[in-house]
This record gives sequence, structure tokens and C-alpha cells, in this order.
Amino acid sequence: MKVRRKVLDKMMESVYHAPLIYRPSDYWLRLNELHILQISEDFDSFKRSVNMRYFNWGAFGILVHQMRPIAREIIKYHNWGPILKCTYLKMKTKIRMNAVSAFIYKIYVASLYDFVSRIDRLDILTKISEPIIGAPYVIRYKNKIVSQDLCNSVFEFYSATRFLNKNKKLEIAELGAGYGRLAFVFLKTYKNANYTIIDIPAALYISEEYLSKVFPKEKIFHFREFKSFKEVKKEFESARVRIIMAHQIELLPKKYFDLVLSVSTLHEMDTPQIKNFMKQITRICKGFFYTKQWRKSRYSGNGHIKENEYPIPRSWKEKYHVRHCIQRMFFEALYFVGR
Repeated sequence: MKVRRKVLDKMMESVYHAPLIYRPSDYWLRLNELHILQISEDFDSFKRSVNMRYFNWGAFGILVHQMRPIAREIIKYHNWGPILKCTYLKMKTKIRMNAVSAFIYKIYVASLYDFVSRIDRLDILTKISEPIIGAPYVIRYKNKIVSQDLCNSVFEFYSATRFLNKNKKLEIAELGAGYGRLAFVFLKTYKNANYTIIDIPAALYISEEYLSKVFPKEKIFHFREFKSFKEVKKEFESARVRIIMAHQIELLPKKYFDLVLSVSTLHEMDTPQIKNFMKQITRICKGFFYTKQWRKSRYSGNGHIKENEYPIPRSWKEKYHVRHCIQRMFFEALYFVGR
């Protein structure tokens, strides 16, 4: 699959003509250059290239940050299946794991699958599999094709929807969606949900291409410039998947979304950008805001912001704020933004 340069170039032109507050931080300026190069050279393997900067972890990140709680789970439940009964699946791609990394990866993903399965009351993990589009790192376990992304997305799905009213049509928005892994789980699970992705390229381009492929029968509002919501209202609301640029968040209606999500995005922004998005979330959200970020940012542009330093509006009501049980270097929190 080749990159559609005209579409990507239009996105890039749009973001660099946007107000400064919405342009990529220095952190993402550097990454975007790399990501555009990577997808231009090999778009078919984006889950092995750019995705390693979204929320997919290689063997080193797994060992350093996540293996300890997983090992405790294996010992606690005497569950040796992840070691003895799973297989790392090879794919025809230029980007590959070595044997040691593949061994670590398969144990981790199988253990993560078992961990998430214990809270998976809707049996999402048994109903859906990781799409092979993008050449993901996958394993075969319990007669399923399983990925790290799928397991993490299902866990985040339950964390974000704990207090959500599921018995109505839902409007969901995600700020910084990577390639659309979490959108995939929500759209597969909630047939009555619409999903709006708010992002910058190259991620915006990848998520638009990816979701168009995995949901070929769904109507998609593709990225385009517009000056008012009224201008696109009919087409926007008739689409189940919407793709918009970060600065277009200001054109969205007030109190439109039941749930807004932000996973591993805010800690990569400059301080004024974080404050602005908090303001915009307050404006567009009538329900809940779920966030999952580094406990201490690794980006100096926000002063290495810590989890208790985010400018949460006083009007928001905290439902929970906890250290993540697997990715211990992250916290997750849920707020009721209100009407």
C-alpha cells in the first residue's frame, strides 16, 4: 500500500497554517519527520515502525517497565500457559524481532491477554482479533491471534467506560489516536457509537487509512478544511468515523461528546497546549474524560510535568486516579466533565 502523498501533504500544509497552539511540539516535530519517512518507505509495516512510538513496546521496554507485574501474575495464578502454550507468529516483512525479543514478547503478550481476560466481561478478546493490516507483532494463543495493542486497548476500554451510560447512542472523541487501535475496539464493541479522531499528521493520516481499511462498509468523514461546523454538520453526523485536525476541535459543537479519551498524548505537549486542550475538552464534553499519561513526562517542553500537575479544571469531578497496574510508569484517571 503506497502513501497517498496528496492527502498527506494537504494535512501537513493544514497543520502548519494552524494557530501556533495547535502545531506539533518540538517533540513531535522531530518524530513526524521520522514517521513520514518510515511510512513512505514501507507503509505496509507501520505497526512495526511508527507504532513503536505510539503505545507498542519492544522487548527492552517490556523488561524494564512491565515484566515485573506480569511475572507476579504468572506466579500468583500458577499460569505457565504464556511460556509453554503460545507461539510468536512471523510475517513477511523487512522489520523483524530477533529470537530473544520474540520470546520475551510472546510471554508478555500472552500474560497480558490472560490478565485482561479476567476483567473482560463482554468477551471482547474472544470476539475480535488484531487486524493484520500494518503487519503487527502478534502471537497465537488459545486459538486466537493476539497483539499487545489489542490487549491494552481492551483494558483501556473498560477503564474509560466504567461509568458510561451504554444504553444510548454514544459520541466518542479521542485526542491523539495513534493509528486507531482504541477506536477499533470501541467501534467493534459499541455498535451504537460514533468515533471522532482529533490529531496531527502523520498519525492522522495513518488512522484515516487504517480505519478505512478495517471498516470498509462504514461511512467515514475524511479530513478536509471547513470554516464552521454548520458547513459539514450533515456529513459529519452521518459518518460513524470522523477524522479531523487538532485545530478543528474549536469548530466542534459545545457539549457534544459523551466520552473524550487521551492516551499517552498530553505529556508530549508544551504547557500552553495542555492547558488549551483542557479548556477545549471542557467545552465539547458533556460526559467523561479518560486520560492515561506518564507519571512524569520525559519532555522538557512542559517542565517534565508530573501526574498531579495537570491543570484539571475545578469543575471536573474525579472518579478515580490510580497508578496503572501493568504499565507502572503510567497513571490513568477518569473525570466527569459535566454538562
